[in-house]
Amino acid sequence: MSEAEIREVIDVCNSVVEPLGKRVSDERWVSYMDVVRWAQSARHVVDMEAFKAVCVLNCVTFVWDDMDPALHDFEAFLPKLRGVCEKYYGPADAEFAYEGARAFVTSDHMFRDTELRRTLCTTSLDQYFRYRVTDVGVDFWMKMSYPIYRHDEFTEHAKSGIAARMTARGLYTVNDLYSYDREVAQGQVTNCFLHCDVSDPDAFRSFFEERLAELAEDLRCIATFDPVTRDILFDLVHGNYIWSNSNKRYRDKVNSVNSLIR
Repeated sequence: MSEAEIREVIDVCNSVVEPLGKRVSDERWVSYMDVVRWAQSARHVVDMEAFKAVCVLNCVTFVWDDMDPALHDFEAFLPKLRGVCEKYYGPADAEFAYEGARAFVTSDHMFRDTELRRTLCTTSLDQYFRYRVTDVGVDFWMKMSYPIYRHDEFTEHAKSGIAARMTARGLYTVNDLYSYDREVAQGQVTNCFLHCDVSDPDAFRSFFEERLAELAEDLRCIATFDPVTRDILFDLVHGNYIWSNSNKRYRDKVNSVNSLIR
């Protein structure tokens, strides 16, 4: 995007979070936006207006994830999300994108600090996977992203949910690895590495290799999708790793782009 387009996205982001009563720095917005730059399939993007919407929706839901929802007006936030969808997407696509965003933030709003969340996250990895398909935001990602590609097969895979399920394990494995120290410090239970003894190098290595084997299995299956869907899903998994490995958000337990927004 051009500097003017980045400025447009940041200005819209600030407008969306205004009902939450918080100001977010440009540095933080750019840090959030960086995942879109890496994890969308640039070689297949055809609709830049929809791409702007993806940037905004990605950034403002990051803000929601980084604050205490009990302290802010949830009902005032949802109309702002709908407004972004209606501004940048056509009517049919706007409904899918908004529903994805609404489901993501509503799920977070309902499950934050609940016994149900603790049960789903700590009982087994099978239950954890079921929870994270929604909680890691990948279903939301698919529903807001398919309009930027205008590709029939990927659109159906995104709408049906299969694209989200095929990439969820890869995304949460990378996210949980890089987020572990910060999430443990904050007392959060949403991390797959809580299912192993990370203080035991052999136990951690074995657990991590099992997660990599799951990822490899998913990638082999993704390789059989149509060429465009395959590229989009591969780029998402690979881009999420590049972003997590390079972004300031994951360098420290607490810094200017990952601290809780109070």
